[in-house]
Amino acid sequence: MYKIITKVICAVSAVLLAGCSVSVPQKPTSEPTQQTPQAQGYKYTFQPHVLSEEYTKIYGENFEEEFYVFCDAVTEGKETFPCSSREIFQYMMNAARTCFPPAYALVDRNSSDVQNGICYLQYRKDPAQVREEIQQFREKVTRVITEAVPYDVPAEIRAMELLTYVAHKDTYDGEHTLDAMLETNPYRAVMQDIGICQEITGEYIYYLLQTGINAFSCSALSRDQSEAHEWVMMELDGKYYHTDPTYTINYPDSLFFFGMTDTQREYYGDLPPENYSYAESDLPERETYRADDQRFLDLWLAESYEIDPVNRTITVKEHETGKISTYSY
Repeated sequence: MYKIITKVICAVSAVLLAGCSVSVPQKPTSEPTQQTPQAQGYKYTFQPHVLSEEYTKIYGENFEEEFYVFCDAVTEGKETFPCSSREIFQYMMNAARTCFPPAYALVDRNSSDVQNGICYLQYRKDPAQVREEIQQFREKVTRVITEAVPYDVPAEIRAMELLTYVAHKDTYDGEHTLDAMLETNPYRAVMQDIGICQEITGEYIYYLLQTGINAFSCSALSRDQSEAHEWVMMELDGKYYHTDPTYTINYPDSLFFFGMTDTQREYYGDLPPENYSYAESDLPERETYRADDQRFLDLWLAESYEIDPVNRTITVKEHETGKISTYSY
């Protein structure tokens, strides 16, 4: 069962191999830090077409174009669109979970069918309602990203700010039942600000894709097979990093779970790398996505942080010592 694991957060610095035990602060009630208004604005515009690069690698070079035709058809509430096969349609629905959540929520994949190169879509709601809900989705996504990333900053800073915003915005759904898992969808996390790891992860992936950062889901069973969990793998400058927006909900101003290596990820949740499934597929080879870069090591103990977009610095406060450090970006 997917659920947040808080008991493992008892020795954050252990992942730095310091060997000392520390306590992590409880979730504060403060709002996300507002940035200085002197920096240049980040001109975000909703992107109707986004797709994790991994899906093209898994499903073929033509998949991207076909997926975007599917997105346009659903956005317009169309009942048909050209589709090469039923198998490709199912791949589209898989990708839609994190790359176009409204389609995953509003299209009935079991009732839809593909015949002679045409997909006949069946919706869970009237097409007019579908169009209206997608418009509301676009407006919500635009508002979230505009508020989370108000200034022009590098990709890694955008990812941090989006993580903090999601952690403040969302509530983990501790009452989610096993039966309800069949209906899990990032669309709910975007629109209702609540979800479990599958939903919060998908939401965060979608925001990253919207802001030009390649990202996709990663999941695994714990070593003892007692728990399953899903989180985000993002690509920055050609290297891969684990980030866990669900765990961050309890520590929304921290960077404990941002830009993690495989070692960090395994420590939090006892999730061994050999169990990882990338982009909901067993096809990608594990070596392709090895996360061993410690670029964000200095930030892993950050209880809180503040971005200065004018001087292009990040100031962090360590959770145990209270030490203040400032780094350039």
